[in-house]
Amino acid sequence: MMTAGRHRSFDKDKTLEKAMLVFWKNGYPGTSLTDLTNAMGINKSSLYAAFGNKENLFNQAIEYYLNKHGVVHLAELFKTELSLKERVKNYLFSIANMLTNPDLPKGCLISQSTSEIAGCCLPENSAMNINGINQQTLLTLTEFFEEQQAGRGIDENSPKAIANYLLTLQFGLAISARNGSNLEDLKETINVSLSLFN
Repeated sequence: MMTAGRHRSFDKDKTLEKAMLVFWKNGYPGTSLTDLTNAMGINKSSLYAAFGNKENLFNQAIEYYLNKHGVVHLAELFKTELSLKERVKNYLFSIANMLTNPDLPKGCLISQSTSEIAGCCLPENSAMNINGINQQTLLTLTEFFEEQQAGRGIDENSPKAIANYLLTLQFGLAISARNGSNLEDLKETINVSLSLFN
């Protein structure tokens, strides 16, 4: 007699979050399948069945990270009741709070993964995925500052240059947090950078 296939006995989203945290803490090359299965509480065959190989799991973890810890900060830029400077400050402070959250690994998974591309530590498809995410962030910020440019005191700088500056600053903040800087340290750095928006 044929029997029905076994149902998955774990919550895929919760398990994916655990994998994300391992990649975030250890980086892609520093994460083994054993690290993942131990953290996720599943065996290798269940991991392969649910997520595919390590690279596929990593790409899914990146998507999960973006949805939970990435795009939320952008909402601060669109609170139009505030000045542009206040919105940019709140956007960067929101990122800084995430970077130094004691309940999360330090730094930023996207920033960390970006640095791993140069050392050829990421598989080609994952590297292309990370580069695409960074390009999309740059495009989103550029379009935002194009809309804000007229009469907002940023006419001396092109929207793309400002977007590049902010993305570079975000990477720097992430590395500083990874290196032990606390929230107040990051906020001081952000406050210095806000002179651009006077």
